[in-house]
Formats: sequence, C-alpha cells, structure tokens
Amino acid sequence: MSATRVITSSVLVPVLLLIVWFLPPLFFAGLTVIAAAIGQHELYAMARQRGTSPLSVTGIALGAAVVLSMARPLHATVGGPLSWIGLSVLLVLSVRLFSSRPVEGAIEDAAVTLFGVCYVALLFGYQAALLAGAGGKQWLLFLYFVIWASDIGAYYIGTAIGKHRLYEKISPKKSIEGLLGGVAASIIVALLCKFWLVASVDVVEAVLLGVGLALAGTVGDLAESLIKRSVGVKDSGTVMPGHGGMLDRLDSLMFAAPALYYYLRMR
Repeated sequence: MSATRVITSSVLVPVLLLIVWFLPPLFFAGLTVIAAAIGQHELYAMARQRGTSPLSVTGIALGAAVVLSMARPLHATVGGPLSWIGLSVLLVLSVRLFSSRPVEGAIEDAAVTLFGVCYVALLFGYQAALLAGAGGKQWLLFLYFVIWASDIGAYYIGTAIGKHRLYEKISPKKSIEGLLGGVAASIIVALLCKFWLVASVDVVEAVLLGVGLALAGTVGDLAESLIKRSVGVKDSGTVMPGHGGMLDRLDSLMFAAPALYYYLRMR
C-alpha cells in the first residue's frame, strides 16, 4: 500500500467520521451530492472514451436531486428517488431531443446519462438515506468500519498468500484468499461494533452482517472494475491521491450501503 494512499486515508477518514457524528444529516447529504457529482463526471468521462456523448450537466443536476430526495423527500408520496428517476428519463430524453447534436447516437447518450444517475447518484444516496434513518449515525459508521475492514483484510491477505484468482477476466489481482481474508476482517469488526455502536445486534446477526456486507462490497468493487476494463482505464479518476477516483474509493460502499439499508428496512 503506497504512502500516498495511507496519508490520504489518515486525513480523510477522521474528517468523514467527525462529519457523520457531529454535523446535521443534511450537511452530509450535501457532501454526498458533491461526491456523486464527481463520480458521475468520472463515469461520463470514461464513456466519452468509447465515443458516447452523455448529457453531463443534465445528469449531474438530476443526480443531485436524487441524492437529496433520499436524505429528505419533499413529501411522503412525492419527491422520493423513484419520482426523480422517472423524471430523469423524461428530462434526459427531452434535452437530447431538442439538442443540436445529430440523431445518431441518441440512445447511447441518453442511456449513459441515465446510467450515471442510477449507478452513481442513486447508489451514493443510500449513505445519506442510512444517516437520515433511526440510529443513522451508528449504522453508517458500522457500514464504514465493516467495509474498510473488508478492503484492508482482502488487500493484505491477498497480497501475502493469494494464489487462486477470484474473477480473473475482470480483476486479475483479486484472489479467493483475499476475499476470505476480507470476510474474516469484516466479521471481526462487525462483532466489535456490536458492543460499541449497535448494541441491538446479537452475535449471529453481527456475523451475518459482516459476511453479507463484505460480499456486497466485493461485488461493487468488481462491478466498477467491469466498467473500467470495458473502456480500458486503470482508475476512474485522480481526485483522491493514492486511491484514484471517487468511484475507485467508494465502489464497495455503492453496493454495501443499499444492502444494509434494505436489511434495516426489513429488520
């Protein structure tokens, strides 16, 4: 692990934790809007390398609305994320229809723009939705600690003893041993958080959450690798020194946050 990566993490992680714990949820929602905007910009930039011309400004503006609606809907039945996604389809197609661009490529432009709203903004927004819910601070920190443990465990175990490739055509460096190490680290941290953050969770539930979130995070990581590999880039961007882009840093959370959110809704 590079020194730049360690330094970046040592600065950003404490700041993030302080923001989650001490500042109002809407402040965090604002930061999530910014993070989603950067992530969408990265995705649209990658898409341009394949000859697509997404409607970046429209997509990012709609993405902000989606994130904010997940933190605080305008009304109990109107203004939630589903409403904004439906509106996104109408607006993106309308903007593309009346743009000066040629007809050719319209479906690709609209599809990638909407994909940015759903894949980036919507999935980022689940962190804001978690924070806005009951026990939001505790559950969001629980999510962060478990996913960070998974990433660290997978990296060090995979580097030390990883021999069997997990999914070579998508991510040649990931190993089954690394995955198991990440799951084990997630379980340990989930059990520690059971006593520190979320006392209502019993031991079995903590173990299951550790396993489930680690697996969801791994799928999120692989999904972003699929996108990057499809356009031939190593990192989604350079906004975070040592980590690459915003999508590179948050890819695991993009799948793990919705998993935890819906689990808590059914709990």
